[in-house]
Amino acid sequence: MTATANPFLPLLMQVLQGRDIACTVDGAELVLDSGLRLIAHGVASNARDNGGWQTSTVIEVRHPDLFADGLFEYQHAAGDSEQDAVLSGFENWVRVDLATLQAAVGADDAPELQMLTLRYPAEETGTALARAVVLGPLAHYRGEPRDEAADCSEDDHGSCPCCLFTQSLEAFNDLLKTRQFLGIRLFASRDADGQCEADCRVNGHDFPAALPLLRAYAARWPQAGLEFRKQYVVIRTDTDAETDA
Repeated sequence: MTATANPFLPLLMQVLQGRDIACTVDGAELVLDSGLRLIAHGVASNARDNGGWQTSTVIEVRHPDLFADGLFEYQHAAGDSEQDAVLSGFENWVRVDLATLQAAVGADDAPELQMLTLRYPAEETGTALARAVVLGPLAHYRGEPRDEAADCSEDDHGSCPCCLFTQSLEAFNDLLKTRQFLGIRLFASRDADGQCEADCRVNGHDFPAALPLLRAYAARWPQAGLEFRKQYVVIRTDTDAETDA
């Protein structure tokens, strides 16, 4: 199978090359210098009544050593044409998800992102375990402006890159105590009437255990009209931290 047999793969390559991310074609996959292997698929494509297009795609990622079974994420986007919508979805995925994955696997050209280290004693996991948490770029929208310099606290805070994860951490306790490579999509919102919504996926699959915690977190935000926060977080075993312990 060649890249042209999958019409989405050349578009993903176009986005990668536009950001100076080198990739090569290997059968149905794009291979990055970091070892990540990517493949893109179409899910849905619809013309909108008011013009333009709405598309849904999915990108699968795997690494032969760190997560050979792979993970995936959906991209929902809109554009003036079908191709523009697909490209928009891929651009957002590369900017947020891929940047986080590249940092997690130690790519030479990975962006500098905030990281946390979680340590679990042998009494909890059978052997001492350290987990590196890579916090991806935070997408944050407010309908009404607030002071961005507000302190990060439970009652009143700005948009700290750690909060979506730390406020829902309890839901992931069992997963964190394994050595599984995890890609976690976190989303929380509150509308002008105070209605809170949330979404969470782990390696592309729905993860409902985190939803009550994310909604409770959104309910504590100071009123700012419609507001949402969205982030991709990657967790991997930190063998260097285990060695240093």
